[in-house]
Amino acid sequence: MPGERCGGASDMTATRRAAGKGTARGAAAAAAVSLAVLAAGGPASAQEGAREGAQEPFRIGLVALPGEEAGVEGLGQIKAAYSGALGLPVEVMVARDYAALAEAQIGGRIDYAVYSAPAYAAASLRCGCLVPLAQPVDAGGAVGFRSVLVVRTDGPGGAGRLALGPADSLATRLAPLAASREAREAAAGGRLVEAQSAAHAQALFLRGEVDGFFGWVPATAEDGDGDDAAVSGTLAWLAASGLDPSAWRVAWRSAVLRYGPHAVRADMPAARMERLAGLLARAADDGVDLGARLAGGHGGGFAAVSAADYAPVEEALAALGGP
Repeated sequence: MPGERCGGASDMTATRRAAGKGTARGAAAAAAVSLAVLAAGGPASAQEGAREGAQEPFRIGLVALPGEEAGVEGLGQIKAAYSGALGLPVEVMVARDYAALAEAQIGGRIDYAVYSAPAYAAASLRCGCLVPLAQPVDAGGAVGFRSVLVVRTDGPGGAGRLALGPADSLATRLAPLAASREAREAAAGGRLVEAQSAAHAQALFLRGEVDGFFGWVPATAEDGDGDDAAVSGTLAWLAASGLDPSAWRVAWRSAVLRYGPHAVRADMPAARMERLAGLLARAADDGVDLGARLAGGHGGGFAAVSAADYAPVEEALAALGGP
């Protein structure tokens, strides 16, 4: 199960869809400097530019992926695309985690950040000062996923023993506990079974050790509440397992949980927001190379989003005591 699509701290780690395996030495050195600057509280080049009357750079923030702490793949493409759209020099800052990224953007040390859905929701709940511009889209058109509860057709359904995913998983734990009556009642009745991962929960179900489990299915913006895609996710896994389709059913599904957005501060000039939104909207059609890191490995370009699109994720965090 992909992290950004259905995970939490690892999706909080949004989600979650990692690209960026190798980096050039020059990019690594540049990003290493950026990481130190971000941790220190502000870019030295911006301070020097202010003294010398130079243009202040536009600052983009990313979270370092495992093994990427010192560099970002496609750094040159990222800078070129955003500099061309804005007519400004661009700096790319690398944060150690989403908490540091949010702290930097809330504090005004970066202008633009790439979040997982839970990380954006937590930052938005904290300050209300961020505006989501766009989110990546899968090549197949999915804009996110839905949490689902799969139960045995001939079992007790949601009233039985239910497997719940790990603590950082949006789809298999956070969303169900916040929005699923079945999950809340199972928690109150001591019927929740802790699974180490989504695969573990699925294995418990196959072995008959639980009556149901929480999983995920991809979701497009046009999906109705009753639509489930079986191309990937839990339903595709069930089909591949050889389990008779008549042996299980979907007892509950969540609202669409969007992939994490690219977000800016609310005090950014409207004209600049429009140029950035336009860059993302045209990226796929115009062949603009934003680098694998900014596209998140989704492959289908970007779709415009609003704060309301992340309400289900914010509600999940708020219900569980977040951010």
